Amino acid sequence: MSKLISQAANFGGGLTPPTDAYSEAGTKTNQGTLQNLELFISNIIGVLTLLAGIFFIIYFILGAFKWVTAGGDSGKVGKARDEMVQGVLGLIIIVMAYGIIGIVGSILGLDILNPAAVLETLDPTP
Repeated sequence: MSKLISQAANFGGGLTPPTDAYSEAGTKTNQGTLQNLELFISNIIGVLTLLAGIFFIIYFILGAFKWVTAGGDSGKVGKARDEMVQGVLGLIIIVMAYGIIGIVGSILGLDILNPAAVLETLDPTP
């Protein structure tokens, strides 16, 4: 029991905190602020895209479930079909927005959709 308590007390003790990717101290160039903004926007876009995909899946499955449980009622089937179509249209809009963000980023000279390139330019040593 005491071994379990000592392990619980030391939980996370061997972990090192991540580097502060949003500070200028770890950048090789004077463009640290621009790279930090680019990385921040990229992370936000990634999270929002993931959430939108999850919402699409849930909305589509709920529409399909309503269709299956409609019991032949044409009004309920129509509403369920409309929900599924709206879910697909929402996913299409999300994909188009992702493409537009990539085009705008390339016009502005920012690589918003490729945060790995930004992370490679950050110097891991202080």
